Amino acid sequence: MQRDERRSGKEQGYVSSFYERYWERPGGSPAESVFAMEERKVLLRKALADLPAGARILDAGCGSGEFLLFLSGLGYEVTGVDLSPAAVSKARAAVPVARLETASLEQGLPFASGVFAAIWCTEVLEHLFDVHSALTELNRVLMPGGLLVLTVPFHGLVKNLLIALGGFERHFNPYLSHLRFFTRKSLGACLARSGFMALSWVGVGRYWPLWMSHFVVARKTAEPSPPPEIIG
Repeated sequence: MQRDERRSGKEQGYVSSFYERYWERPGGSPAESVFAMEERKVLLRKALADLPAGARILDAGCGSGEFLLFLSGLGYEVTGVDLSPAAVSKARAAVPVARLETASLEQGLPFASGVFAAIWCTEVLEHLFDVHSALTELNRVLMPGGLLVLTVPFHGLVKNLLIALGGFERHFNPYLSHLRFFTRKSLGACLARSGFMALSWVGVGRYWPLWMSHFVVARKTAEPSPPPEIIG
């Protein structure tokens, strides 16, 4: 048990160190600058439109606080969490009214159960090793019926074929930070297993069939199922 805990802590240290370098680069994370920022904000505002002013919103993987600032401006009580202390430091400077925490979605969040009305999680799941644990934690901290609004890079049949034919080495570069490559079917299965029901799917960035990301609105409808069997 102690050896497993030490190994887990050491591995988490490696991940944290990687994302410290990721955020300390000039300009920070490319996810915050490369695509469809305003489009995502329009869709996010619409997804949360039925929530009352002052509702508690968690930005899971908040980065330097771009969306914390946006959500705060809409009148919500905002909390941000990120694995990277460098990102959290930037977010704290940008959004002083936000509560900020440094933590891993996969290792557990420092929040009580059922405290958030909604969670925003943009361009995060594709970076995670244990997607089920992360979604289980997001389920835990959401109130019953709460909303999970997320984006992940888009993968569909036509786009995947084009990547395989002309951009495989660049897209699956082993030095990049993406670990997961979701289709609508695979992401839908992950959400369902974690107790979420998808309400809507929209493509954002560019155009079909080359959208850059899925934009998904899901509702917490159940407790998560046990983690899936490890394959391979």
